[in-house]
Order: sequence, then structure tokens, then C-alpha cells
Amino acid sequence: FSVRNLLLLGGLAGLTFLFVDNADVALELITSGVGGQLPDESAGYQFAPHSSSFGGENNLGHPGGAKAAHEGKGVAFQDIIIPVANYGAASKSLNTENIVNSIGHYMHDEHRSPYASHLYDKPKEFLDEQQDRYVKKMDAVRKEWGAWSFEDAKFGVRPLATFDDVDYKDLPNDKLTPGSWQTDEEYVRKFIPEAKALVNRVTEGIYAEYGSPIKKKDGTVLTEEEKAERSRKWGPKIIRDGDDSNKDDPPGIATLSGVAFDGLVRKLLHALITNDEWYAVLGGHSAAAGHGNQFQQNRQITFHHLMEPVFDKLGMRLVSRNMAQGGVGTLQFSLAGKDMYGEADIMEWDSAMTEKGNTVDLWNKQAILSGERVPVILNQFHFEIMAETNGTAMMGNLGTDAEMVPPTDDQEQAKTVPYAARWLNGKEEKYNAICWEPRSDVAPLEQQDAHPASQVSWHPGFRYHQFQGRKVALILLKGLAAALDQWEAGIEADGFPLAEKYWHVGSMYNKIRENLRTHVTTPVAEGDDIRSPCEHSFQFLPRVCRVAMRGYGMWEPRAHNDNDFLNIIEPAPNGYRPSWSEKSYYSGFDVLPLNQAVPDGEVDAHLIAIATTFPAPDLDHDWVEDDHSDTNSTSNNDTPPTRRWLRAATQRAFRHKPRVIDTDAYKTAKKIPPKKSTSRRKASRRLGDGDEVITPGRGWYASGWRNLDDFCDGSAQSTCGRDAHSKCLGVGHNDNHKDVSGNSLSGWLVFTVPKMKEGIILIRMEWWCGKGNELSKDWSEVNDGKTLDDTPYNATLTRHKRILIEKEGREGIKR
Repeated sequence: FSVRNLLLLGGLAGLTFLFVDNADVALELITSGVGGQLPDESAGYQFAPHSSSFGGENNLGHPGGAKAAHEGKGVAFQDIIIPVANYGAASKSLNTENIVNSIGHYMHDEHRSPYASHLYDKPKEFLDEQQDRYVKKMDAVRKEWGAWSFEDAKFGVRPLATFDDVDYKDLPNDKLTPGSWQTDEEYVRKFIPEAKALVNRVTEGIYAEYGSPIKKKDGTVLTEEEKAERSRKWGPKIIRDGDDSNKDDPPGIATLSGVAFDGLVRKLLHALITNDEWYAVLGGHSAAAGHGNQFQQNRQITFHHLMEPVFDKLGMRLVSRNMAQGGVGTLQFSLAGKDMYGEADIMEWDSAMTEKGNTVDLWNKQAILSGERVPVILNQFHFEIMAETNGTAMMGNLGTDAEMVPPTDDQEQAKTVPYAARWLNGKEEKYNAICWEPRSDVAPLEQQDAHPASQVSWHPGFRYHQFQGRKVALILLKGLAAALDQWEAGIEADGFPLAEKYWHVGSMYNKIRENLRTHVTTPVAEGDDIRSPCEHSFQFLPRVCRVAMRGYGMWEPRAHNDNDFLNIIEPAPNGYRPSWSEKSYYSGFDVLPLNQAVPDGEVDAHLIAIATTFPAPDLDHDWVEDDHSDTNSTSNNDTPPTRRWLRAATQRAFRHKPRVIDTDAYKTAKKIPPKKSTSRRKASRRLGDGDEVITPGRGWYASGWRNLDDFCDGSAQSTCGRDAHSKCLGVGHNDNHKDVSGNSLSGWLVFTVPKMKEGIILIRMEWWCGKGNELSKDWSEVNDGKTLDDTPYNATLTRHKRILIEKEGREGIKR
């Protein structure tokens, strides 16, 4: 029974994942396309990390942004620099789309209503009314709640401190760039109170959304005792060893160990000082993914929409990912470490409906061992992780308690309950998702369904998802408040700048990991089996429980496309290798459904988060409704553009691909000369004496639930599932099972794991998936008898080319 027959068992195979244990895996240097020069980070240039960066000319959903895009202005037309960690085992986690973030600029623009965009298929009069209401609403928010007003007294040219050349960005204070804001005590002492006020405003906004406002009905405010009771009821509850003072407190929104909360504070201080990314990741099943709702309504993304403008003002980039997948658990992603999930600073598990038992222990362990960052972990199943890390793992659990929220009993009483808290039990008004909000720029080919599928009893509705997201937001807001207090106290105690002992994270990460590696060693002591639960599940390969795993895969969401299995498949002699031909039907963000707007008069914490005292940018938002004219505002500045012109400008910007400067490739290219190109096929391999040469086959193809080449990284910026013939284009869910399929006539599937030196390789193969004869159904021999034929496949495989062309989507853009 040969290896070849094993691979092709049953004539049908779907390869979906490759898992690699390798302590020394390095991706090959790619220097092509880098070009140009990086900014000289030692020289001064304008840098305002604590302003509000959203909206303005980057808001492509409004006329001012569309006009700027027409002139090549805005972040989408700038060179994009992707920062790369100095720590070698870091997993790539930041994409161009996360940086351009067109949806963030559309949603967080405090001066332009997202519901007044020219992209809606609504009359101009309706959109103008939406804008007028929004301006009044934001004015009322600033008056009642206050607004962000921090400005750098030395704004203009300020040197930028760079932290990327040291592991974990743990730069010693004496290496901070002179003149950077981190070295300016006056700046920091002014920033901290402003940051505290922002954190407090948003916290109070959440409380008010759910019926616990600081202002009582009689107009008075809560006393200190009443605020303390509210805090006790809501939590999060912090449990510290040796301190049982809060043992009778309710669990509230979450419980965290004292170690976890202290670690969260340190991690947040680190991100504040280094202006770092902050990654929030959720793994789980279909309920966690938000099935039954639109993707933008799920718990992780609603958390993101609230907290992104908060993190932005505090100088950090928030990247939130919902990596949940319908019908499966988290095992397949756990085996790839963080290469599928991406880096994580706070990581939540919610997959109890489809996955229980010891394999969840692998999720905990790989969350700690893999990647650069050790996250705060929210998981109801801790197993023995605290003992195995000698009490250093940062563990907590997001609660299901909603006792702090007023109940909803009937339709009449519901009118007295705040909108966000209304029918939180899901008995009424559970879903408000729709499949399509009519647009002026895109026309679906198919009649759209009224709402997404999977609106079943075990899938929660939009209010539950928002409440769960608000819980995570409150955890981070509490952590931010403590971090800012620590910053002030640390300066008073040890001087300025804040001593490294308060904010460096490397020693904490290394200690947690080393403790885990030391304790999990698969021992059997005096006949007693004391293996960890993870090792019991992987008795044949227990090392997956104590070493950082890496991997390539095809299932989506996937944090970064570099870890797509297709990338490492070797082409056949004719140049063919599996790929995706079908493109998304349209580009850019989805406009917000009008029926999901928070009603006037209700508290909206998001508006509190985006509010500043800064005036609106000086942009021209004039336009005219006439949609039959070719009016071009660039040819006559006295004539406003038409909606047709605006939507064309917006779509061009959506489709524009910025030039990406990979800092890792740039820095490495200066040290290592590029290697000469060689063909791997020249170094042919054989199974054994007399056996055939292993030559990449031409009969394997890529397939999946959706055969789309789209961007599905689990983030708010993702644009997924836009199949031309979809009947629910706006649902946006990221989970998709893709694979490479073939059969006994497809030839060899050959792939190269870059610079693999030692370790183990695992693969997931699904015999029941795919259509293994898609390409080879008319063949009678392997590779159609053309194994070594190197004629370019487009000229010879006419049937295959026809299949690809027939599948190819066409963008449904209105002209």
C-alpha cells in the first residue's frame, strides 16, 4: 500500500490544513516590489498619535472624500507601511485593508452621518435630512457628555520614537528618541487626564445604554456609595489569591484573576507608550460567529466599532477579529498556533456548543505558546493551566449574567427600557438583519432574501451580540483606567519617563511560556498518569501541547493571506497551480442598514466615543441629484458633481490597491543579498529506487463553500461572500471552508514548507469534500498524459480555462 495510494484514497481528497511544529521556521525573503525608501524614522516629521484620525478626506462614503480620492488624496492612495515585529516567532497579523480601514473612516466620522452617504439609493433630500439630524445629535452629545480635546502644544514636527528593532518593543527609556512625545513630560501629564476623561465617558455611556446611568430620573447623580454598588454589580470581578473581600460579589460581566487583570494593565500601558496595535480575537462556533445576523452585528465587531475610536485617540490601532466558524470547533486553528488566528492581546473562546473536552486545553496552550504576544484569555475551561504556569497565565471568563440589565416583560413595558437593553432575552425583536440595503452604486443580479439564513433558536440576536461586545469593552475600559492611574503613580514614585518595570512585557511573556514548557513534559510518576488534558487528547503527538505550532490553511477567516496553503503549492511544469478565479461582485464597505440605526433620543455610546471638539475639515460636500449628466467637478469648480460622478470616484478608490512597503523585507534586504532564482523541479525527488519522479500535477483545483478570491480576515474591514449570484450579498460572514481537491488522475500535490529544518507535519484531509473529478473527469490517465508538458496551460487546457472563465464574477457597479 503506497504513500501515493494513501494520498489518493477513494479517488477524492480535500486538503484544507497543514500544521507545522518547527522552532526554526522562517519565511523566504521577498524583496521584489519593495522599492523606494522607508521614512527616516530618526528624522522629525509630523506625527499626531493622539488626535482623532477618522473621517475627513478618508471618508469615501461622502462627497468630500470622493472628491479627494478623485485627486489621489487620502490613505488609500498613500504608500502603506506594514510594521513587522522584531520577534522572530511573531505571526503576521496586519493587512493593508486593516490600515486603509475605509469602513472605519465611514463609521467614525463625527461630522458626517453614515446614513447620509451618496451610496444609498435614497433621494438627496432624505440624505440631507439625515445629515442635519446627525449634526444636531452630535452637538447634543458634546454638550451632555463632553468630548476629546487633546492637542499637542508643540504640534508640527515632532520626532517619532521607533520600537520595532527590539523584541516585544521593549525599548529602554534611554533609547527613546529625544523630542518624541514619550520624552515630553508636559505632554504626558496633559494627555493622561484627557485619556481618563475619555475612558470614563465611554464607560458611563455603556452603563446608560443598559439602564444604569450616572444621572437619576430626578436629575441628581449617583452618590459615591451608589457608584460603588453599581461597579460591584457590573464587575468585572477580580479574584486575587489571599483576598476574599469580594467573595460574595456577583460575577458581573466577567471574572478575571488578579494576575490576568495586572497583566492586562501592563499590556495596555505597553501599547499606550509604544503606539502599538492591539489585537482582540474570538474563536468559536456559529453562534459566536453571529449567524442569523449580519457579520457587522456580531459581538466581536460591535465591540470593535465602539472601542476603535477610543483606542485611536489613545494612540493605538485596534484590530478585532471574529474567527468563529459554523459547524466546527477551534481544534483545526489551534494546531496552527496563531498563524490562523493572528496575534492576540485578549483572546476569547466560545465554542461549547460544538466542542468540549480536552482539545480545548490545546487552545489555551497554543494561545500562550505561539506568536509574539501572550494574551489575556477568556475561557470558561481553564483545565490545569494555572498550575502548569505556576500561577502566571492570564486567565478569565466572560460571564453570561445579565442581572444588571432591566428586564423586558411586554411591548408596553418595553417602551420604558433603553433601546440597547430592550428584549435582551430574545423573546421579541431578536433579529433586525437584512440581506441588502439598496445602494446607488451596486445592483444585485439576484433578488435578495429578506434576511440572512440561520435565524434559529440557538443563535442569539443582535442585542445579545452587542451586550457581549460591551462586556469586553468594559473589561478593557477598566484596564485602561487602571493603566492610566498606574502611569501617573509610577511617574510620581520613580520619575519621568515611566520606568520600564511598569510597562515592559517581554519578561512576563517569557516567564509564562517557560513555566508552561517546564511543567508540561508528559511524565508518568510512580505509575500515576499526570499528563495534561491536552496530552491525553494527543497521546501520539504530545509535543503539540508544549511547543509553538505554525501552519498553513485554507479555511476562512484567516488572519493573513501569507498563511494560505495555496501559496506553498508548487506549479506543474506547464505553470498551472490551483487558484481562485472568481472575484467579489463589488468592492468597498457595505453601507449601514437604515433600519439598524439607534433611534433618536436613545443613548449611543459610539457617538460618545467619536466626539471631539475639533471643527469639521474644510471639505466641499456639495453635489446634485441629476444622475443623467456627465458633470465633472474637476472641469468646472463652480458646478457641483452629480451622484453618478461621486459614486464612480468612490468605486475607483475602493478598487485602488495602495503600494505596500514591507518593513521586514526592506530591513532584511539591506543585510542579505537576494538569492538567484532556481527551479525546485530541477532537484527532483523519487519515492524510491525505480519509482516515478515526483512532479507537481495539473489536476488539483481550489474549491469551497464559496469559490471567491476575497478578503476574509475576520476583521471589521473584511469583505466576504460577495458572490455575483448570492441572494444575501450584505451578510458578510467570514467563515468558509475551502480546500484543494483532486483524485487519482490529478497527479502529485507538491508543496514546499519554507525553510523547515526539523519538527512534525500534520495535515487535515477531508475525503467527503470537493468534486475530485472537476478537472479530470474526461481524463483516462494521470495528468491527461501531460505530466511533463511545459506548454503554458492557458494554451492547452481549454476546458479548464473555460471553467475558470465561466465562474469568474463581474462587478455589479452602476455606471
